[in-house]
Amino acid sequence: MLGLMSQGFAFTAFVAALPQMAAEFGGRGAFVAQMTMGVASLGLMVGALASGWILERAGTRVLLIASTLLYGLAGAGGLALHAISLLLISRFVVGLAAACMVTTCLWGIGAAYAGDRRARALGFSSALANIISLVGTVLGGALAQVGGWRLAFIQFPVFGAVGVLLACLSLRQVKPERRPEAGRNARILLRLAPFYLLAALLFAVMFLASTQFAFLLQLDGVNSASTRSLFIGTMTVVAALTAFCYGALQQRLSTAGVFTLGLVSMAAALELIGFGPRPAYAVAGALLMGIYVGSIGPYVYHNVTERTDDASRGRAVGFLNAFCFLGGFLNPPMFAALARVEGPRGAFEIAGLLIAALAAGALLRNMRRRAIGPETAA
Repeated sequence: MLGLMSQGFAFTAFVAALPQMAAEFGGRGAFVAQMTMGVASLGLMVGALASGWILERAGTRVLLIASTLLYGLAGAGGLALHAISLLLISRFVVGLAAACMVTTCLWGIGAAYAGDRRARALGFSSALANIISLVGTVLGGALAQVGGWRLAFIQFPVFGAVGVLLACLSLRQVKPERRPEAGRNARILLRLAPFYLLAALLFAVMFLASTQFAFLLQLDGVNSASTRSLFIGTMTVVAALTAFCYGALQQRLSTAGVFTLGLVSMAAALELIGFGPRPAYAVAGALLMGIYVGSIGPYVYHNVTERTDDASRGRAVGFLNAFCFLGGFLNPPMFAALARVEGPRGAFEIAGLLIAALAAGALLRNMRRRAIGPETAA
């Protein structure tokens, strides 16, 4: 369960303090603050491409302990690094380490469980990730309010220390089977390429919640970091509950049905948030974004683990994470360009229309499949 925890925590531990960080870095401070998220996504993307290969050679125990230690040390950079370049490098390393943690842990879940049990395990993993993200968001907001935005970064070495202890006590050394087939990686990538591109889009939209929502709350007059953390924490609570129920939801609605539910929720959330500067809209938007985060996260990992075997799963998950966080990396520059033309609220509304169109397509596809026969693929 540690992998997805580290991935979510990397972006939520100081998200409520982003406006404070932006104020310290001057004229382009908002973009710099957002890029601390984007560069971590880039680290996740690069690390994800190599993590499957590293896992095959290092093994589960060695890789998880080493990457968790690196995660804690690099995450502490925000406490003391004042140069923007060094701060961004430390965030890149955090993403790199988190990618290795995610691939190791998701490979383990895929190897230990199958079918509905795997769906439930992935749902529980996402739920716990959202719970630790909630703790990080609220605690980070409180720490930033008391001691400035840098104090929120104290959470990273604490997380790393606890994670190393857990890994040392509980994880045995296993090396995934290596199959030296020529072009195997290329075949995995080609077979899953359409889904990987979809995942990149889904995560680009998901990152609106972490890179942009705090700034929109500030525009609405929510100037306290601790108060902003409560808005974001509301989203995280709903995401945790939704992820916890993912296994039951996909049995009742089908995997495609859960996907459609997440899209509809996010489309409504973005339109509400963009509609006007009222706290009620922000709260409702946070609730609906939570459904999207809690359903789409398990959905993408469930799809890839179901379509791969033990030998290919590590690299397939690595490729998936690379595309997911390519979307996360592209979110700040894409949104900044859109916001310059349409304004922050207009950018949210346009993103909502895009997701609404995707939801309509998913709904029609799901209805067509039900008319033809039982679902055979997500």
